[in-house]
Amino acid sequence: MVAKPGAAPVRAILHIGAPKCGSSALQRALSATPVLRGADGTRHVYLAGRQGEAGLVPVTGRRLSAMMRHAVHGYVCWPNVARQDDPGAYWAAVGRAVGAEGARGHVPILSSEGWVAHAGEAPALARAAGLDLLDAVAFVRPPMDWLNAAYWQWGIWHTGFFHNRQVERWLERARYDVGPHVAAWAAQPGVRLAVESARGDVVAGFAARYGLPLTPAGQVNRAPPPALTGFLLRNRRFRPTPHDSAVEFVVQRWCDFAPSQKLWAFLPRHAQGVWPRLQEDVARMMEALPPEVAERLLAEPGWTSLDPYWARMKAGPTRLDAPEDLAALFDGLAEGAARAGAKLGAGGVSRAKPATSAPVEDWDRAIAGLLDPLLEADLRWRRRGALRRMIGG
Repeated sequence: MVAKPGAAPVRAILHIGAPKCGSSALQRALSATPVLRGADGTRHVYLAGRQGEAGLVPVTGRRLSAMMRHAVHGYVCWPNVARQDDPGAYWAAVGRAVGAEGARGHVPILSSEGWVAHAGEAPALARAAGLDLLDAVAFVRPPMDWLNAAYWQWGIWHTGFFHNRQVERWLERARYDVGPHVAAWAAQPGVRLAVESARGDVVAGFAARYGLPLTPAGQVNRAPPPALTGFLLRNRRFRPTPHDSAVEFVVQRWCDFAPSQKLWAFLPRHAQGVWPRLQEDVARMMEALPPEVAERLLAEPGWTSLDPYWARMKAGPTRLDAPEDLAALFDGLAEGAARAGAKLGAGGVSRAKPATSAPVEDWDRAIAGLLDPLLEADLRWRRRGALRRMIGG
């Protein structure tokens, strides 16, 4: 909720993650509405970071909107600190950006889902910003949900194939990293940490906590259809590294698919093997949180028991090349390519649809024939929209 009467006022809000916990939806909503008025009339300004020639540069307002329109992911935020050559300069730039907005009487809002892993930087960031208190908010989800999402987002792309033994190798060292990271933030002096559930509406939760008129800006980073994941695994030119997820955002932007089975990777023996480690990490987080917050989170299924997952695990991992799913993927891509072409004043893309019984290789060629023009049309559409925003059109 909004800070209680008598509590220190909110001077800066850091959304610190966690990954796979609704960050994309929140970042898109903030990018779409980078200036907000709080209930008391205070101006809240969403700040993103852009890599300039002299280092990181904060961006907001019209330029941020233009960046959002051009961004393939549909939102902008602060770059991943793990990919920075000079982390010290990075955090100094973040601190200066916070301080500059505060000096104008604004409450800056900053977001980067990877910041949850960098609690130790909070004191230096606060000093650079000239603040005694930082408000940080993290969204979390139960450990098995999170681990499954993390596997499909990163783990599977390191090998490029899906097999039970490969899943087992990935799980040998798997942890619920979110737990220790959140506990570290809770222990930082000068940080007022809020922890919310990612199972609900993350945008609404953020808006209610800080008293802001923030609304969702479309669906972002939904789980992809299993057939799309299978196609991308077999055709790595579209997703060459674990971090090249742009094609999934493009497909999501233009294509509608009927609800399908969610991607699931783990068998009962996988979950039973990793569960004790996950519970250790959950315990660390819950012990660091106020009792009422821990109680609220633990009331959700999945935090302390595998019971909600048994039926799904016994059904086995999701199939990635079911013929009916490949056909639905083809149809959705064809409609999306036509939709994108219409936005550009062009026609759709005509491709022959394979027979349902066709081999996977034939489906891959047909799907690639739709995906390539869709990606090109999306790039042209984003460039046109960004230019219009920059010139005020």
